[in-house]
Amino acid sequence: MKTAVQLILFGALRKKSEKLSDDPVLLNLKGPTPLLEVLRRQRIPVDMVQLAMVNHRAVPKNSIINPGDRLALFSKEFIVFADWKDFRF
Repeated sequence: MKTAVQLILFGALRKKSEKLSDDPVLLNLKGPTPLLEVLRRQRIPVDMVQLAMVNHRAVPKNSIINPGDRLALFSKEFIVFADWKDFRF
């Protein structure tokens, strides 16, 4: 069973990470965790996030992140396509 979440940061959010590489940051979660809690633990300001995608699908900010998920976060400078407008932070 996978316990690590792959966190991929784009744009200005990459600069917030201590690890400045193209590789995902691996986060260990003990169980389902609210997305906003993941952001808090990683010290990522919610107001910097434009869009979150879990396993390649846009999700709202009240989503739950599970061990083994792939979480991609896009900063405000990224364009959000019309079909993702309901998922803007």
